Amino acid sequence: LAQATSFLVVNRPAPPTRGGPLFAGMPFGINLFGAGASEEAQKENARDAVREWQRRLRAEVRQVERNIRTIEREEDKIKKEIKAKAAQGADPKSIQMLAKSIVRSGKAKNRLYLARANMTAAATELQTQAATMRLSDAMRSSAEIMAQMNAVTNIPETHEAMASMRKEMMKAGLIEEMIDEGMEDLDGPDMEEEVEEEVDKVLEGLAVDAAVRLAVTRP
Repeated sequence: LAQATSFLVVNRPAPPTRGGPLFAGMPFGINLFGAGASEEAQKENARDAVREWQRRLRAEVRQVERNIRTIEREEDKIKKEIKAKAAQGADPKSIQMLAKSIVRSGKAKNRLYLARANMTAAATELQTQAATMRLSDAMRSSAEIMAQMNAVTNIPETHEAMASMRKEMMKAGLIEEMIDEGMEDLDGPDMEEEVEEEVDKVLEGLAVDAAVRLAVTRP
């Protein structure tokens, strides 16, 4: 599963747009859509930015869905291995390690489901903003998008891709500048304790013999 979970952290640059990255090198406080441009031109530029964010969010949703499917395939392999080892009377420690990996992958999937929901909601909100954009307001601040982008940025598996997009939205005035709340600690003692507590549930769900489960959970 180490391969599967390492696959989750997608480290790829944001797709280029005409003339380079959408807001590359743009300092804070500058009107992205041209202070001297006409209101109509500013509105069109803002719409282009919104469409680009929508496109990238949809692409990230597809990537998240691929990652979920990859985890599920790995889970199926590990579950078969757990059953085989339990039937063979293998070392309880090795079974415990495999069961813990199932627990961790389940938590990773839950984080990705949450990320997918927030990305989809943000893309829908952007579509609404583009459709209702008036000539006089090239870009309006959105509390809904701010909450959704903050949520996906704080998820370890989607942090890399979403952090740069969130900065662009802040520079454009779509969302306010936010203080990072910090990502979930995936290796802390609290997480390890939580994983250990769920190992027996995994083994029970796989119909592993009670004696084997006892040896695994209470060595």
